[in-house]
Amino acid sequence: MIKISEEIKEHFTHYLVLLVILDVAIAAFFLFSFNKIYQAAVVVAMGILYVLWGIIHHFLADDLHLKVILEYVLFAFLANLVILSLLFRA
Repeated sequence: MIKISEEIKEHFTHYLVLLVILDVAIAAFFLFSFNKIYQAAVVVAMGILYVLWGIIHHFLADDLHLKVILEYVLFAFLANLVILSLLFRA
């Protein structure tokens, strides 16, 4: 647990940017509740920004590896799949 708090303190601005991205995406998702296509675009954009944030974060921390990139891409893909399937369920 101590390592996590040290990581957050060391890269506070990185995590603040991630928090802003996710907050804006959640707000936009609810703001566009009248149109499922707009909501889907917000979800996809959030996934792309999450992957880009992860790549930039790990690049700046000098621990960017293919395994890390794949983890971010697969997690974003899974989250998109779940949210979009719930959004467009019949």
